[in-house]
Amino acid sequence: MAGKKERRNEFDLIRAVSTVWIVLFHYSYAFVQYAVGGSHIYVMMHMNGTWGALFVSLFFMLSGASLYYNWGDRMDSFTGKGGVLEFYKKRWLAIFPMFYIAWFFFYMINVISFNRLWNWGGSYSKLILTFFGVDGYFMYREMNYYTVGEWFLGAIIMLYVLYPLLQWCMKKIPVVSTVIISALFFINVARRLIPALAPYNAWVVISDNINIITCLFSFWIGMLLIRADRRIINKAILIPAAVMGLVIMLIPLPVSTLILSPILAVCFYIVLSNISVWLDGKRDKWNLKVYDKTVKFFSKYSFAIFLVHHNIIQKMMSIFVGKEFNYLFSIIYFLVNLAVISIAAVLLSKFTDFLLKLILRPKKPEGQAA
Repeated sequence: MAGKKERRNEFDLIRAVSTVWIVLFHYSYAFVQYAVGGSHIYVMMHMNGTWGALFVSLFFMLSGASLYYNWGDRMDSFTGKGGVLEFYKKRWLAIFPMFYIAWFFFYMINVISFNRLWNWGGSYSKLILTFFGVDGYFMYREMNYYTVGEWFLGAIIMLYVLYPLLQWCMKKIPVVSTVIISALFFINVARRLIPALAPYNAWVVISDNINIITCLFSFWIGMLLIRADRRIINKAILIPAAVMGLVIMLIPLPVSTLILSPILAVCFYIVLSNISVWLDGKRDKWNLKVYDKTVKFFSKYSFAIFLVHHNIIQKMMSIFVGKEFNYLFSIIYFLVNLAVISIAAVLLSKFTDFLLKLILRPKKPEGQAA
């Protein structure tokens, strides 16, 4: 197994920017959801799609990139050190304890809200979806016990389950795998135009942008970007990426948003990576403490923020149903929302860490003093 990898600060920047922007996206959507009028901030759409779709795609790319960076030279065995089982164990510990705690908290809020109705999600058998973290993903089929994580959590869990196979494909048959995954993606984009896929279309009614094939495509691109490694850190790549990104954001194009969103996400990945590496080169001249603390905070607590932000935004915006905001107040209230979300995320993260240390603490040998 290889030694510890160099920390990639660009991962932190991409994760932090994506986290804050997705919170802003859902905050903007809440103005529509709760009929809040006025000249408020509204960050929902660019010219060829939604900001939410863009940054979710970027998150999938980052997940694929960071996993392949950290595990690409490992998993040579199934049970050994750095093997497949260790990968699954670490992914489980990183996701499920925090998810279960957050889920239970908001489940109890729903029980209270529904006048002590414990089975507000229907048959208790549906809790199996929650147990595996995919309740939000399958909400498109029918009501269940979903409270946190949205569809994204279920999708990323499915991709983590597939990851050892995807890594093998990337190392052994990268070209063939890229062709197959790309073909599946483009078939998915055009599936409603293909008569032979009518039965599939009738059963898979989930939105195209959150179809697992779409998610897999972005995840795979992230793995490819890590294969390119630091070769994307140069002006010859940066300038075309920045120009292409601006074109997609500012000029309506006759191309499916399902295709343009991952392209725009690649542009953001390249631009943010170049910015991060450029800033790293200025550390001997500039004081970057505030930048570092901000980026590392939102990167570190990104998953906890992701779990709690939607519920908190909904609670805080429901206070103003039917009211009006001016632009300045909408910005201030976003910062208030972000602060409350950040505090809740820290508390959730700390509490999860405390419970894990308590449960997983090694037992002292018999007869050893406490």
